[in-house]
Amino acid sequence: MAYAALSAAQWVVGKRWPPLQMACWRLGCHQELCPNIEALSTELLLVKATLEQAAHKELGGMAMEMLLQKMRDSAQNAEDLLDELEYFASTTSSMAPVGKMVNCCAWQRAKRRQRSRNYSSSSPNVNQEVSGCMPKFGKLLPFSSSPHPNIGDDDRGNEQETPKLKFNRVDFSQRMKGIVEKLQLMRNEINKILIHCEPRTVQDITQSRPITKGRIDEPKLYGRDHVMNSIIHDIIEGQYRDNCLTVIPVVGPGGIGKTTLIQHIYRSQQVQNHFPVMIWICVSLSFNLDKVLEQIKTCTPAVEKEKIGSTTEDLIEQRLKSKRLLLVLDDIWQISNGDDWGKLVSTLNQSQEKGSMILVTTRFQAIAQKVKETGHSIELNGLESEEFRKLFLAFVFGDEQYPRNKQFLLETGDKIMEKLKGSPLAAKTVGRLLSKDLTLGHWKKVLKGKGWEKQTDGNEIMPALKLSYDFLPFHLQQCFAYSALFPEDYHFRSDELISLWIGLDILILNGHNQTFEDIGLSNLNELVIHGFFREEEIDVGLCYVMHDLLHDLALKVASHDCLNLHLPGVGSVEIQPTTRHLSIITEDFGTYDVVSGKKIKSELEEVKRILKVEHLQTLMLFGIIHKGFVEIFGDFFAEVNILRVLHFPSMLCPMESMLHNFSGLVHLRYLCLGTNKSRMHLPLSISKLYHLRILDLQLWDGSRDLPEDMSNLAKFIPAEEAAQAKLMEKRYLRRLTLEWDSERSSVEPGVEAVVLESLQPHGDLQVLCIRGHRGLSCPTWLGDEFAIEALRSLYLDGVSWEVFPSLGKAWDLRELILEHIDRLKEFIIEESFCMLIKVELIGLGSFEKWVYPTEQESSLGGYLLPPNAHMFPLLQVLVIRKCPKLLGLPFSNHIVSPDWFPKLQELEVCDCPEFLPVIPISWIESLCSVTIKCVKLLEEFAYSKSSNRVELEIIGKGDLHSLDQVLVFDKETGLEKLTLRQCPPLELKHLLMLTSLKTLFVQNSNSLAGPLGGQDDVEWQLPIEHISIDVLNGNSGQELTELLPHLPKLSKLDISNCENIKKLVVEVELQQTTSEASEMGGREITAAVEEEDDGVLLFPPHLCDSLLELKFYRCPELVLVDPPTLVPGGGGLQALRSLQRLNINWSPKFLSTFSFSRHLFPSSLQFLTLWDVEGMGTLEPLSNLSSLTRLELHGCGEDLKCQGLWSLLTTGGQLNELEVKGSPRFFADWDPNPRRALEDAEEGEEQQTQFVSSTLQELRTDDIAGLFAAPVCRFLSSSLTKLRLDGYGSKGKERFIKEQEDALQLLSSLQELEELEFWSFKDLQQLPAGLRNLTSLKKLSFYGCPAVSSLPNDGLPESLQELYAADSCSKELKQYCRGLEGTIPKINIRH
Repeated sequence: MAYAALSAAQWVVGKRWPPLQMACWRLGCHQELCPNIEALSTELLLVKATLEQAAHKELGGMAMEMLLQKMRDSAQNAEDLLDELEYFASTTSSMAPVGKMVNCCAWQRAKRRQRSRNYSSSSPNVNQEVSGCMPKFGKLLPFSSSPHPNIGDDDRGNEQETPKLKFNRVDFSQRMKGIVEKLQLMRNEINKILIHCEPRTVQDITQSRPITKGRIDEPKLYGRDHVMNSIIHDIIEGQYRDNCLTVIPVVGPGGIGKTTLIQHIYRSQQVQNHFPVMIWICVSLSFNLDKVLEQIKTCTPAVEKEKIGSTTEDLIEQRLKSKRLLLVLDDIWQISNGDDWGKLVSTLNQSQEKGSMILVTTRFQAIAQKVKETGHSIELNGLESEEFRKLFLAFVFGDEQYPRNKQFLLETGDKIMEKLKGSPLAAKTVGRLLSKDLTLGHWKKVLKGKGWEKQTDGNEIMPALKLSYDFLPFHLQQCFAYSALFPEDYHFRSDELISLWIGLDILILNGHNQTFEDIGLSNLNELVIHGFFREEEIDVGLCYVMHDLLHDLALKVASHDCLNLHLPGVGSVEIQPTTRHLSIITEDFGTYDVVSGKKIKSELEEVKRILKVEHLQTLMLFGIIHKGFVEIFGDFFAEVNILRVLHFPSMLCPMESMLHNFSGLVHLRYLCLGTNKSRMHLPLSISKLYHLRILDLQLWDGSRDLPEDMSNLAKFIPAEEAAQAKLMEKRYLRRLTLEWDSERSSVEPGVEAVVLESLQPHGDLQVLCIRGHRGLSCPTWLGDEFAIEALRSLYLDGVSWEVFPSLGKAWDLRELILEHIDRLKEFIIEESFCMLIKVELIGLGSFEKWVYPTEQESSLGGYLLPPNAHMFPLLQVLVIRKCPKLLGLPFSNHIVSPDWFPKLQELEVCDCPEFLPVIPISWIESLCSVTIKCVKLLEEFAYSKSSNRVELEIIGKGDLHSLDQVLVFDKETGLEKLTLRQCPPLELKHLLMLTSLKTLFVQNSNSLAGPLGGQDDVEWQLPIEHISIDVLNGNSGQELTELLPHLPKLSKLDISNCENIKKLVVEVELQQTTSEASEMGGREITAAVEEEDDGVLLFPPHLCDSLLELKFYRCPELVLVDPPTLVPGGGGLQALRSLQRLNINWSPKFLSTFSFSRHLFPSSLQFLTLWDVEGMGTLEPLSNLSSLTRLELHGCGEDLKCQGLWSLLTTGGQLNELEVKGSPRFFADWDPNPRRALEDAEEGEEQQTQFVSSTLQELRTDDIAGLFAAPVCRFLSSSLTKLRLDGYGSKGKERFIKEQEDALQLLSSLQELEELEFWSFKDLQQLPAGLRNLTSLKKLSFYGCPAVSSLPNDGLPESLQELYAADSCSKELKQYCRGLEGTIPKINIRH
């Protein structure tokens, strides 16, 4: 840490100090102050030299760190003093233009933002790069000459005319001398220590990293099975098998599991069998080509006749000439020499054997991009919550399941897990920390104090993350560390972060043509590349998010001078007296009262006891503060006077109420103000903040009238005064919004045209937004005399122009957005659009054609374009909405060129009724998303492509007659999921093109597929694994019968609402049986299939082995045909020997032809659902289902009895979840008699004391009377954990009879029942007695019990953790439950 303090001190003293001799002349104090300024400058130079010497020495521990921090603080005091001197010099000068006072004034657009309680900024951003100067006109500014009309009635607090600060030359002189003396003292002391320090040995920051090897460190891989299996498949059987050499980088932050994933791949038996040569190299910090080649040579077996004297490269080529290689390069941080990687690949690419691989792991996207020559990169994020939970529990308890007696820890554990955001290394670190002490107190202490931050072992999460931080150059370390001032899970706008960095003066200009915004954006992109931020697209645009663990790291590395304070509840936060940057986050403040006021005041006084408020340079406030607390905060902030950053985005009171000394904040660089109080005014004294660089009012919904002496930036009167803004002279202006009030009462087009003409900005402007202008043409500086050559983003909204900009000179234009423009009829495709990345055309009522410059008199079709014409070569996003006259995209039907839209990723077309879609997904490989809605022929067309799968959904209209009208099928080879609704049938030529299709959904259509003949008996197959059809009106059975034989991989089939499918026949392979049986079976099946118009669906024999899931839903005429049994166990569904899930819902005739005297379903079934399937009588036909774990029976006959259930619940059975409804006597008179299984025990031993355990864990039933019988309850008591009682069949039941209550007590002996639910007991008035005896019960719930008014008099079990009452329960019961608050941890009452 001493070297971090050294770097910070060097940065402060290394700043460019302003030349203040002229300031002394202006103030008339040249003789008094100039010698002191010279002395201070000399001393700072000496301090700088001392620090340079220290950089070459081995520094000590905490003592040296504290000395360096004190030196830094004194240097900052010097900076504040000189800053103040420059301010007073500026106030005496008549040459202080407003343009200098406010370099950029970022106003928000007229559309109001959604405000978020989670502090995330959600304001739109025309260009996500930077927030620059965006002065607004019209609606934002009053027409009256008074800057503050009706000031007496508005919310301005007690603000008076700003008093002018006075310059005290004596005070300045004394303060300057004091700073020089302090710096001299510390410099001398540090020099004395440095004499005895040894020269510094620069160590590799990664030397503490463990050397990874190919062995598996973590025996089980959690949450990455899919990724691992996909990579192994692609290597051995898939897309990489026939490549010469493929490189796959795996990228992700430290501790995310990159090495563990590759270790499991490396140790896979399939992989080891596939690669004769396997090499694992842990690269770490520096990729050294010579070392890597030497290790490869060492690990590669020698071959006969190797050439003596060969170079390392030649030897490797000779040895690998006929061998397949797997090389793992783990943990690459940088590749210093750009040619080294190419040389390595070239050396390894000489093998004659196909399929060699290089797997790379790295933390950095830049490395992944560099090495990814073939294949694709794999980005690892946090584990999904379920898998992460298993991993976490495994590290805590040594098993994925928690011990029953430790369940009380899980609520706290869940909160800890939420903080860790799926990081495997964090699970390991924190899990082991928690496992040391399995007490609630210890776990809560870890949660509250974030105990994982204090771990120091190199294999723990914080040191692993800090290694990435240490690798950053110092300027990026600062940018990252100060981001800790924002709350966790904050959604940063780019301009927010960059504005903070500018305000803190931590951005250093490197060249004459760079701006602070350029540097800030570059730094932000670097932090994204290094994994410290991730980009996230939300409703309002691009934002940046920091992982919670990285936020913890930022707080840790910035703890010397940054403090993130949560109120109420300062608690155990460690507050440093050196804090200069403070953010306060208010959570659950609520309304003000005496108690809460005293609590907050007490906490702030405790903070102030340590923290020196007068030294604060940054103050940020997040969250809403009730007016009652304002006085308390005002007192706390009373001594604030050297702030450089002030961030108050949610003000409810005037600024002067919170900061009494606001007018004296002469050092302020960045001011962010926000409010939703429409009558609140900006502080008058803003105009006196001469050092202010950024005024951010994007969240300001109050009065927008600027103070009078800033009016030359904000007046909207005649054109002469608009010209006084002199925007053309503001060469650092990057963003500009010009907005006219859409609700203004009168419009003068001529005047507005002149005003806009007068507002010409500097040619370096990058972002321009013009909204609501009612002039008749665009300004000349945007038209023929295009003068904004640096323009990157143009946004025109609601303008009334007849003449539009000629953008032929806008060669740097990246974004073009046109909204709500009625007169625009054609869109000219300029050659200058070669840099466009995003185009949005929205609400263009007259837009009807695209025009190429040479063809402006006729509409643009593909045949009109020059043969070599480009078409948006870099465009990534194209959005077209509400253009009622537009006929299509700028090309004719199916005429395409590889030069058109080659980079397009996102296409959206909505509400364009004349738009004829020609969907380009087949020839634009870069497309990731297509959304088309409410156009000609289509209700919707939705296409998405990700690393996981390619999906397409088409919803047609009545005039869509063929899919060829909207889709070019000849190149859709990558499509994996296809959904068709209201569409014409798929034709055979379409199906043959879909060579990757795995899932096919067809709904609300006439047919599934057209005729499938015409291939001259050529065998063809499709890789479809899942088919779902719903509401098909054609001969669905015949179509499926023809299609299924061509689907050898089909594993899931869903058929819903198909009335025309009437018979199901399952065909089996005819094995060696009697010829008579063979002939008979064959004739009957053939007859059934060929019977005309009979709606027969025939399952081909291969489904017996491939089909895993089958569902029939609302097929009222469907009957399962019961052919003669041709082989033992064959016939019917019994033949589907791999079937695991079966759902038959509301298809009452399905089993009507079967005899229930034998087994109906294959023994492979694990899940069975039968709804309204009557006739079974008992469960004996299901008794063979030894693999069944879940059984649902709804409405399967009032006479259905549970005989046969016993075999599913005892030895040999696996049923653990049962739901039975609509069979009111299901359990009646049932005596499971578990001794029955032992009756045949040898030698007649007495076994009456032994019982067979039940496997049932969850039961839902409406047979209350049958269930609450002693034999049944006794049998279930060994396993049942969740019981749901439904009152549908208990009409008129007001209470449980004594025998039922006694039977319920049998469940009290078990230690398993954790959840009990009462559902829809309309007449029940009294719950059964004895619930208190259910000693394991954790949750008790009531749904639809309107007559129950209280709980049992003898109380509830002490084990109860949660009590739930739904909104359909009585008011009395809800009130009764409320009375138990405090005795039960969680009481949930729905209203």
